[in-house]
Amino acid sequence: MEGKRITIARREIEARYGPIGDGKKILFVGGTPMALPTLSRRLNLQYGDLVPIDAGELPDGTYWLRFYDNEQRKVMVVEFDREYDFTGERGADIMDWLGDDYFRIRWRAFCPAGGEEWLGADASRGKAGG
Repeated sequence: MEGKRITIARREIEARYGPIGDGKKILFVGGTPMALPTLSRRLNLQYGDLVPIDAGELPDGTYWLRFYDNEQRKVMVVEFDREYDFTGERGADIMDWLGDDYFRIRWRAFCPAGGEEWLGADASRGKAGG
């Protein structure tokens, strides 16, 4: 995807939270370690069409969780505080990362997160046994 223009929404997300997939897989919230699925449940973001990607902490002491929302076809980021109250949200269309590759990915067989793969990975590589 070299030479592809980066949208403002994607640029803002990557400027604030880093490149997709570069965040943490385990986040310490108030000293308690939480894996992404646990964090998603704690934030009531546990749906079949939401795939957690990564998470992190912001300089002001708040936290963020980035996930793929298949229903909206967006990469979303929610910000929250130590009490798990939402303090912000932003999103960008998945095509901002994948471009035309979006149409070549078999979404039911390809999980764009979970540690082995992340959005933007080479879509031609299938998961083992997939």
